[in-house]
Amino acid sequence: MNKIFLALLIILLSPSMVRAQVEKSIPSTIDKVIVYTQGAQVESEVEFQVQKGQMKIKLPGLSSVLNEESIRIISDGSFTILNVQYEIDYLNVLDKDAESAKIIAKIKDLNLKIEEEETWLKIIKEKIDFLTANKQISGKNEAISPENFKLMNQIYSTNYETLALDAMKRQRLVKTYREEVINLNAQLENVTYQTGTPSGTITVLIEGKQAKTAKMRFTYFTWGASWTPTYDIRFMGFNKPLEITYFANIQQSTQIDWKNVELVLSTSPTQVSAQIPFLQPYYLKFFQAQVLYDKAKGAAPPRAINKSEGVAMYETEESFEAGYFSPQTTAVSQNETVKEYIVKNKQTILSSNTTTSVSYGEGTIEATYDYQSIPKLSEHVYLIAKVNDWMKADLNNGTAKLYLENSYVGKSFINTAQFKDTIDLSFGVDNNITVKREKVKEFSEKTFTGSSRKETIGYKITVRNNKSYAVTTTIYDQIPISVLQEIQVDVLDLNGGTLDKETGKVEWKLELKPNETKTILIKYSVKYPKEKQVVVQ
Repeated sequence: MNKIFLALLIILLSPSMVRAQVEKSIPSTIDKVIVYTQGAQVESEVEFQVQKGQMKIKLPGLSSVLNEESIRIISDGSFTILNVQYEIDYLNVLDKDAESAKIIAKIKDLNLKIEEEETWLKIIKEKIDFLTANKQISGKNEAISPENFKLMNQIYSTNYETLALDAMKRQRLVKTYREEVINLNAQLENVTYQTGTPSGTITVLIEGKQAKTAKMRFTYFTWGASWTPTYDIRFMGFNKPLEITYFANIQQSTQIDWKNVELVLSTSPTQVSAQIPFLQPYYLKFFQAQVLYDKAKGAAPPRAINKSEGVAMYETEESFEAGYFSPQTTAVSQNETVKEYIVKNKQTILSSNTTTSVSYGEGTIEATYDYQSIPKLSEHVYLIAKVNDWMKADLNNGTAKLYLENSYVGKSFINTAQFKDTIDLSFGVDNNITVKREKVKEFSEKTFTGSSRKETIGYKITVRNNKSYAVTTTIYDQIPISVLQEIQVDVLDLNGGTLDKETGKVEWKLELKPNETKTILIKYSVKYPKEKQVVVQ
């Protein structure tokens, strides 16, 4: 019995039985981020010494706003993953108080230096004022010999030069110190933004196959990030394509800075689910595109022109096609194709409440150019670029800043959901083409017949090309549309213009040679009961 007890005791006390489970805490660095229009996938890799048997690997200092169900651990084959847990670590807070204290100390030190330099500048100014005053006083009450005058002038010049140079150096120092204070305040704002935020920790239970150096890669999804595309589009000449630079405005508030990471931009709204999607019925329906207005610039409601930033927009209840987009009558429901863009250079995106702009490509867009004007609303002629095959330009919904070569002229919102083959971009007013709309008195009259009143209205539109080369110009006007039987509208003369009877829009295409002037006429009549009031023009 004693022998059996002794044998059991030896087995229980053997090293293999008493060895505690190994636990390692390994800091990780983010090396790749895929940013979606809503959310981001964050990827990291750690290297550690794996031992044979079970180990706990803790990955601390992670975002506290990640999706626990999205965590994915990838082994290099030297160990088996047994279990994965995630928890928010309130004890190991991402405490940035020490870093904040260092920055505040630097700011205080710089402010003291600024105060000291400004004091020296006051002293120098007083010395210069003293020298100048003494130079003016000397010689007023008594004659000064040439030798004394020369000596005084030398003393003044030498001292003034020394003081002026000293003042200049100190002014430059003050400027440098102030710039450093501004930069440090920005750093302090970022650090303060993250102070006191709890961190997340992933704990991975593994089974090591043998002792060796191992690598573990892990990814997770977080909602604390997003991106929106923006574009810089430049008109560089009539015989050249449009030049485009693609930008991403990225926001991330994951509480973890992304430093020197590989950045991928995805047009998918969220991370792709692990579950196979369900094929929904494909319904055809009528589609009415939303008319967009530039609210930030105080754009007018329908039946008005938006003059903000040189963009010509004119909308009626049926949508007049002189703006960026117009409604289509039919369309189909469909999902947008998901695209991914790999940013060439590694990027740093800090966790903050600010937006970081990153360029992710450049290219050209083939376009045709036209001059357009609506003289009824504005006697300006606008340069319009028509992008026919816009899908090849790889455009997504976003704001486009428009430049006439290197001059900023305005902005447009590109909405790919408008289902239009052509995108019109306005590059502002060209003052070398003039247009004028005048009422022709000879054509305008009022007559009465029985119980009816008839008004005849005529306008003359004069267009002149002051350029040294020929241009094509499109002029728009309109014929009023009656919505009542008592009001009768008759078109008398369009002078070659094309009338859209549904909208009342009239369009003229004019070819103008250098320094050529052309005149077009529009004439119509309106008949209505004479006891009624109707605004006919």
